[in-house]
Amino acid sequence: MTSASTSFSIPETMKDEIDVLVESGEYTSRSDVMRDAFRTFLRKNPEKRTRITVELYKKGEVSLMRAAELAEMDLESYKEELRERGITLKTHKGSEEEKEEVEKRL
Repeated sequence: MTSASTSFSIPETMKDEIDVLVESGEYTSRSDVMRDAFRTFLRKNPEKRTRITVELYKKGEVSLMRAAELAEMDLESYKEELRERGITLKTHKGSEEEKEEVEKRL
């Protein structure tokens, strides 16, 4: 996974609390605290996780299977979620090499 840098404003008291967690050895950096906080947020708010994956899928940044996996849904449930949101499923045509490989296996 590649990393990206971003910045945002938080209250001074929150920054101090994050620093305490880092200084105590609970986390190795402020970034680790924020990553853990965001993962926890998504676990507690699965609808947000689904919204993120739907947008990534619509932009073509993830495949249908990967979007379902990231949303922590089985493929059929995820397809239904997309249909309910009025999103057309994209089909993958595959390259000639991929088609030949499939034909060999059949």
